[in-house]
Amino acid sequence: MGEKKKIKIIGGGFAGVKCALTLRKKLSREEADIILYNSENYLVFQPLLAEVVGASISPEPVAVPLRQMLPGVYCRTEDIINIDVNNNYVEYLGDEGRKGQMYYDHLVIACGSAVNLGLIPGMADHAFPLKTVGDAVALRYHVMQQMENAEICDDEDRRRWYLSFVIVGGGFSGVEVAGEINDLVRDTRKFFRNIPKEDIKVTLVHSRDQLLPEVSSKLRDFTKVKMEQAGINVVLNRRVSYVTNEGVGFDDGVTIDGATIVCTVGNATSPVIQKLEAPKERGRLVTEPDMKVSGHSNVWAVGDCALINNSYNNTPSPPTGQFAERQGRQAAQNIVRVIRGEETKPFRFKPLGQLCAIGGHNAVAEFLGFHISGFIAWFLWRTVYLFKLPSFSHKLKVGFDWAWEIFYSRDLAHPKADQTERICKSHYQPGDYVFNEGDPSNNFYIIESGEAEVVRKTDEEGKEKVLAILGPGDFFGEMALLDNRVRSSAVRARTELEVTIMGKKVFEQISGALRPFRDFLADAVKRRGGNMWQKLPVVYEILKNQPLSTFINPVETSLDPQDTFETAVKTLSGNEFDFCCVVDGSNKLKGILTRTDIFRAVESGASPHMKVSEFMTESPIVATENDSCTIVAATMRDHDLKWVPVVDNLSNLYVKGYIRRDKMINFVLEKFHEHHDKAGAS
Repeated sequence: MGEKKKIKIIGGGFAGVKCALTLRKKLSREEADIILYNSENYLVFQPLLAEVVGASISPEPVAVPLRQMLPGVYCRTEDIINIDVNNNYVEYLGDEGRKGQMYYDHLVIACGSAVNLGLIPGMADHAFPLKTVGDAVALRYHVMQQMENAEICDDEDRRRWYLSFVIVGGGFSGVEVAGEINDLVRDTRKFFRNIPKEDIKVTLVHSRDQLLPEVSSKLRDFTKVKMEQAGINVVLNRRVSYVTNEGVGFDDGVTIDGATIVCTVGNATSPVIQKLEAPKERGRLVTEPDMKVSGHSNVWAVGDCALINNSYNNTPSPPTGQFAERQGRQAAQNIVRVIRGEETKPFRFKPLGQLCAIGGHNAVAEFLGFHISGFIAWFLWRTVYLFKLPSFSHKLKVGFDWAWEIFYSRDLAHPKADQTERICKSHYQPGDYVFNEGDPSNNFYIIESGEAEVVRKTDEEGKEKVLAILGPGDFFGEMALLDNRVRSSAVRARTELEVTIMGKKVFEQISGALRPFRDFLADAVKRRGGNMWQKLPVVYEILKNQPLSTFINPVETSLDPQDTFETAVKTLSGNEFDFCCVVDGSNKLKGILTRTDIFRAVESGASPHMKVSEFMTESPIVATENDSCTIVAATMRDHDLKWVPVVDNLSNLYVKGYIRRDKMINFVLEKFHEHHDKAGAS
């Protein structure tokens, strides 16, 4: 038949695996060399991930080894980083990050979709995704740890928070994992002494008016009724706006507590497809009817990453497992037809139906034209997926786990990880506390964006006093860690706040091994040590009742973010100050520009036409008209700032002016001199 064909498949999901199996069955090893790339060496059986979360089955059967499943197919675990469709090769990262290339005669793209939790502020910091076996195992262990935390918690409010679970997204994955978590927590509650059932709160949030948009309206209503009967709080027509470590929030200010947050929305285009020079629609590759990528005769796309028209009903194929498998098989058949000089056929598939477990031995199903719900649908769901597992050994393992669950309780054991050995991120809304006064010192914090304020209680009634303002690049929490004591003050988000958190042991290891870092921290501790007003009581008395407006200067010269580097140089060179506010057309502060920023831009090879927005300092520390003079003075002292922009408020950032440190110092000196003159005269 001529030279052996090289067929590359990117992705080891349902579509890629079925394509590889079909090709190997249709083409001998002398006819074609089939290579499948997947970053993990196993197929994730996605429909059963929720069962892993709920401890209904062990995680091993959900991960099917590709090499054992695909005899005669060369399986590789490199990450594909680029596809050159003009020269017919893929580029990958091999061992130790080495780049490599492999040429192909036919390429099948079946890499699915990526997870993008960054669409909602704080989601990536605080929510669990559910895409891989590792995600499911981590979530399962986390749920069990929250129950252990609730068992030993003496505070009733905190205990209820530990037992609050929020699932975002009411599609198949969201409904199934909500049902499994609810079953797991409620079924195992009997083994705990201090977990009353009324404290358990599982909430499912969906942006549409009904759950499960893929099934009929009648089954959607049944799903909602049954889930609510099982104790799940279903929230419809609400879109989550932000996520914090305390729960989720909406645009109207309403919040829902959640110590555990699961995100089943936020799919994104795979990076390798984003870079691919091919037509796309809504992030999916546009294909011809036979699943060739439009404009390419030897590149095919199947599964979730492809927009494939189903010729059976002339509608786009949904991103489900049953469609992915049929697309993979029919794409393989078309490749064989091309190799043998035959005409390809369009994708055509009559859907068999939809199945979704909703918890409590209930499910909904549309199967072969019939609508089924309740226990019969649940039994059908388990039967179908048991037989869809790719090997007899996996069928046996899952069947045994399910049979075990009928007669015995779910497994409560889980390994405990040291939660301080980490570097992670966290999101806070305005008014949220990063930590409170008196809390144990477990973490070190670095601000990535936004502002925070350091506050301390001034009386037994809990009245607080703001001590300082912190901004991007600032850090806090080091003093209590170094002294091994509880927090002497609280830190509260002043605006939307993103911080990087370093665990105590990681902090100790880095500060112990890296001397410049240790010296830097020592300088910071020395600078922040003590209350500056205890050392300067007279200055405090002068400033405490003085309105901030006394020191506000109007902004006479400013820049627009779209101004050029050349304009910025001319503006600052003719300015007696070393700074300039960058504002948009509505006078909203977008950043600041200093001579230091200009010199850095020069070092980076700035061109005369570079825009100011590309090299200005974004999110500077700002003061508001309502801030006290003592707060602003302490902030300028702690950060060694010569000036601070003043805005109307932190929500709109309209520029009102700026405060110079020397003007405040001169005012204090004048008042101090007047005080001494009066004292001398008396």
